[in-house]
Amino acid sequence: HAPQGCSVSQGQRGGGEVVRLLDVYQFNAYEHLYRLLAERTPEQSISHKEMPCWEKHVEFVESRPYLCWYMVEVVTECVDFALVTEIAGAVYLSHNREIGIGIFKQYRGNGYGKSAVKMLMAKHPGRFLANVAPGNAPSIGMFRDLGFGHIQNTYALEAA
Repeated sequence: HAPQGCSVSQGQRGGGEVVRLLDVYQFNAYEHLYRLLAERTPEQSISHKEMPCWEKHVEFVESRPYLCWYMVEVVTECVDFALVTEIAGAVYLSHNREIGIGIFKQYRGNGYGKSAVKMLMAKHPGRFLANVAPGNAPSIGMFRDLGFGHIQNTYALEAA
């Protein structure tokens, strides 16, 4: 439910709070995305082996690499009938229909990621894939809970 005394007409509930998706390109998301990337552990990361510099990060975001990319906003409280929101993470859908999700540490375990993925799938129906690092048990469990099935293991050999 929305915080007492407030109403929200869109979004899904996660952990008793309201989750909304904000388009990265209509929202000043660079800093949030960079902080989220900095929080990734090796168990969570497939694509990044090291943290890019700020300029490379901005260049990547501005290249519009995904079909759609959203910040995950959560309504945390209501003060004088005004909603108080915070950015909890980000979710994207690649051109190959692969879902990527990242939630800031302090918001994990509250259902925000699952709610965001459900909303993304509802906005962009079709077949979905999720590439998850093998050591990322929470994400594996979330995607299984959403009905995803294991279809392959991918191996990489880094150039010497």
